[in-house]
Amino acid sequence: MKLRRGNAGFTLLEMTTVILIIVVLAVIYFLEIDSYRERRMSELAAKTLMMAAKAQEEFFAREHRYFDAEISGSGLNSTLTTPNGIKTPVVAPAGVVLNIKTKGFEKRAFSGNAYYKGSKILHKYDSETGKITTVPRSQEDSE
Repeated sequence: MKLRRGNAGFTLLEMTTVILIIVVLAVIYFLEIDSYRERRMSELAAKTLMMAAKAQEEFFAREHRYFDAEISGSGLNSTLTTPNGIKTPVVAPAGVVLNIKTKGFEKRAFSGNAYYKGSKILHKYDSETGKITTVPRSQEDSE
């Protein structure tokens, strides 16, 4: 019986090509995952803002005024609390920042904004119009 020695296996060029294809696919995958995560967290920020607006309206129905608030989900979820110390169902997930500022001396209107710390999107709410808008976030908004 005669053993035949042939060119079994892959060439260096073939292996390099396969590795290059795998690297390109991995980069595309991680970019898509990062984009998905940013969109999801931005949506959570908008949802948190809408829940805070609802909590403000419920507080206004009882107290006839709105209240200032700022919560930041830094590491752990943070809960929005009214000035009387009552916890609301509004929870800011980790990385979401929520700011609510009253307008006027009698505090009969408010505006709020929310964003995810890693996002370039800012969600704004105005109680006078009852609308939420989405705008690009500037550096001043992150402070």
